[in-house]
Amino acid sequence: MDELEEIKVTFFQECDELLADLENGLLAMQSGDSDGETINAVFRAVHSIKGGAGAFGLDPLVRFAHVFETLLDGVRSHKIDVTVELVRELLRAADVLADHVQAARTDGVVDEAASADMAAVLAALTASGGRIAPVGGVAPPPAPVVTPDDEIGSSFKPMAIMSLANFDEPAELPSLGGGAWTVTFRPKTELYRNANDPLLLLRELERLGPITVAINDETLPSLSEMDPEAAYLAFTVTLDAPVTEAQIQEVFEFVEGDCDVEITGGPAPAEAPALDIAALLAAAETAQIEMAPPVAEPVVAPPVAVAPPPVIEPVAEPVAPPAPASVAIEAHPEPAPEFTGVLASAIKTPQPKAPPANEPVANAQATIRVDPERIDRLIDLVGELVINQAMLAQRVIESGLASSSSVALGLDELEQLTRQIQDGVMAIRAQPVKSVFQRMPRLVREVANMTGKSVRLVTEGESTEVDKTVIERLGEPITHMLRNAIDHGLETPDERRAAGKPIEGTVRLAALHRGGRIVIEVGDDGRGINRKRVYAIAVEKELIAPDAVLSDEEIDNLIFLPGFSTASTVSDISGRGVGMDVVRRSVQALGGRISISSKPGEGSVFTLSLPLTLAVLDGMVVDVAGQTLVIPLTAIVESLRPKAEEVKGLGPQGAVLSVRDSFVPLVDIANALGFRSDKRAPHEGVVLLIEAEDGGRAALVADAIQGQRQVVIKSLESNYRQVEGIAAATILGDGRVALIVDVDALVAMRRRDNTRPTEPTLFAAE
Repeated sequence: MDELEEIKVTFFQECDELLADLENGLLAMQSGDSDGETINAVFRAVHSIKGGAGAFGLDPLVRFAHVFETLLDGVRSHKIDVTVELVRELLRAADVLADHVQAARTDGVVDEAASADMAAVLAALTASGGRIAPVGGVAPPPAPVVTPDDEIGSSFKPMAIMSLANFDEPAELPSLGGGAWTVTFRPKTELYRNANDPLLLLRELERLGPITVAINDETLPSLSEMDPEAAYLAFTVTLDAPVTEAQIQEVFEFVEGDCDVEITGGPAPAEAPALDIAALLAAAETAQIEMAPPVAEPVVAPPVAVAPPPVIEPVAEPVAPPAPASVAIEAHPEPAPEFTGVLASAIKTPQPKAPPANEPVANAQATIRVDPERIDRLIDLVGELVINQAMLAQRVIESGLASSSSVALGLDELEQLTRQIQDGVMAIRAQPVKSVFQRMPRLVREVANMTGKSVRLVTEGESTEVDKTVIERLGEPITHMLRNAIDHGLETPDERRAAGKPIEGTVRLAALHRGGRIVIEVGDDGRGINRKRVYAIAVEKELIAPDAVLSDEEIDNLIFLPGFSTASTVSDISGRGVGMDVVRRSVQALGGRISISSKPGEGSVFTLSLPLTLAVLDGMVVDVAGQTLVIPLTAIVESLRPKAEEVKGLGPQGAVLSVRDSFVPLVDIANALGFRSDKRAPHEGVVLLIEAEDGGRAALVADAIQGQRQVVIKSLESNYRQVEGIAAATILGDGRVALIVDVDALVAMRRRDNTRPTEPTLFAAE
C-alpha cells in the first residue's frame, strides 16, 4: 500500500469517528441540548469530512457536505433556529452523508436521487431560515456546486487551493465608528492538516462587522523551493466594529495552537458609542467585502438585519418526503437557548474573555493507531507464553522440587508476570461497546419510518468494555433483535393508544458485566410474545408435532427455529423466516447463549450472554471419569464434599443437594456428557456449586479437583465441531487437550432430559 492509500485509509477511519460525533451531537440537539458547543461540534464534524474529501477528489461527497455545512453554519450563527423539524432533517442528512462516505470508501455509487432530494431540502432550509416549506410550493434553489479546488484544509495543497486575487486591494468600507481592531492571523501547517479553513475564519470575523483583508506573502518561496504541505501566507485584517477582544478571540478558539493570532487596537472603553440602529442598517446595505472567488455559499452580511430572511414558499414538486416517525434518544433535556434574531446577536452582551494563549491547557489523551493484525499476533504470543509457563510449572512439580526452592520461587514470579502481561494485552484489545451502539440509532429511525411507529431508543452501559473479537461480531445479532423488537414487539400508535400506553414505544439496549461475562439486553415495552400464535405457527410449519406439550419458555424459544416467522406478509423488514435463527447461531459461535423473558401486554427482553474474551480464562481443572475438564472460575461459587444424608432423590433419576437449608439440583458431569453410564454416589466425589446466567444455582459432580489454572481458549467448533455442553478446548501444561465446560448449557441439558445416556455420546461419529 502506497503512502497516499495509507492516508486515505486513515481519513475514512476518522470519518467513522466524525460521523459518530455528528450523530451524537444531533441526538443531543433533538433532546434539547442546543448549546453553542454542541452545535459547533456538529459543524466541525461535517466541515472536517468535507475538507478531507476535497483532498482526495471525492466530488459527490464534497458537494453534499458543502450544502450540509452551509445550513449548519446558519444554525451556529443563530440565523436559523433549532426546531424538532430541523433536527429531524439534519438526522436524515447525516444518514445520507454516511452513505456518501461508505460509497467513497468502497468505490460504490450512492443513491443520487435520494442525495439530490436531501440536498434540495437542506438548501431550501438554508434559504428559508430553517422553515419547513409545505408540500406543493416553490422548488428550492439548486444546491450550490463546489469542487475540490474550492476547499481549504488539505495538507496536500493548502495554499494552492485558495484564490487570493482580490486580497491585495481590499475595497474601502464605510466606518461604523467605535475604533478599528487589527488582527494579524498567521496559519501554521497544522491548521490545514486538521482540515480547517482560513476563509471560514475570515467570514466569522466579517460577522462581527466590516473587515478589510490584506495578504502577507513575504515568506512565500519560489515554486521550486515550495513545500506543498507548509503554510507561508499570513493575513492582516482590519475590523471596524464596536466589539470586544473576547469576541474576536472566540473566532479563533477552535484553531488555538494551529495558528498565531495577534489582536491590537480597538476602541477606548469610555469612547464606545451607542449603537445607532438606523446607521447599522444603512451600513449593512452598502458594506461589501472583496474576498476569494465565491464557493456557492450565501453572501454573509454584517449581523445587523432586523427583518428575517424571506421564506421560500412551496412549489410544484414536493421537496421533502413525508415526515418520518419520530425517534429519540433518552437524555436529561435542558431548555434550548432562545434566539431572537440577527439583531440580538449584533447587540449581545460581551462574552467571557477566553483564556490567554500562554495559559496551560489540558492536553487531550494521546492515542496511536495500530494494525489489528499486530495486536492479534501479540495475543497469540501471550497465549503461547501462558501455555509454556504452565508446562514449566508442570515440569517443576514432576521433578519433586520443594516449593521454597529458588526455581519454584522464580517460577511463581514468572507466573505473576505472565498474568500481568496477559491482563495488559487484553486491555489493549478491549473496546467499549459504544462503537456498536452508535450504529443503532440510525437503524431504529429507518425501521420506525418503514413501520410508521414512533420509537424511543434508550441505551445504557455504552462504556462497558469487551474483547475486540466479540465487538466485531455483536453488530449482526443486535441489529436483528432491534428490528424484531420494533416490527413485532411494539404495537402501532393506534394499538398503544387503545391499550392506554404512550404512543411512543421504548426500545432499550443495555450492556453490563455479570459473572465474568458481558450481557447484552434488548427489551421493549410492546405487546409481548403471543404464545398461542407462536405455537400455532410452529405446528402449521411442521416445526413441532401437533400434540407437543411445551412450557412457556420452550414456546418462546420456537422463534429461534430456522424458517419461523410471525409476519403475515414478506416485507423489507421481516417475513422470510430468517433473523432470530441467525442471532442464535451468531451468539453460539461466540460461545454465548440467548434467552427470552416476555410478559403479554408488557413487552419482552432478549438477553445475550457472551464471554468477555475469546483468548484466555481462569478455570478450575477437574477429573471426570478419567477425563480432564476445565470449568470457568467465574461460574463457581464454592466447592464442597457432600455427606450422604445431604443428597435427596428427586424422581426416577434426579437428585438434589441440601446446602444451607436450600435444595440445589445435582448434575453429574460424567453422565451428562456421556463419559460414564453407571450411576455414582455424589458423596464419593466433589461438588462444585455454580451460579447460572439466569441466577439459578446447580451442583456439578466431579471425581476430583486438580487445581486452579489460567488456560488459553482454543475453538473446538473450528477444529472439530460444535458439541453441546462444551464451550471450547485448551492445552494443559503436560501437552494434553482439555475440554472447557459450558456450565449453563450443561444445566439446560439436564433440565430438558432428566435421563442419563446409556453409552458415551460426546464424540460419536457424525
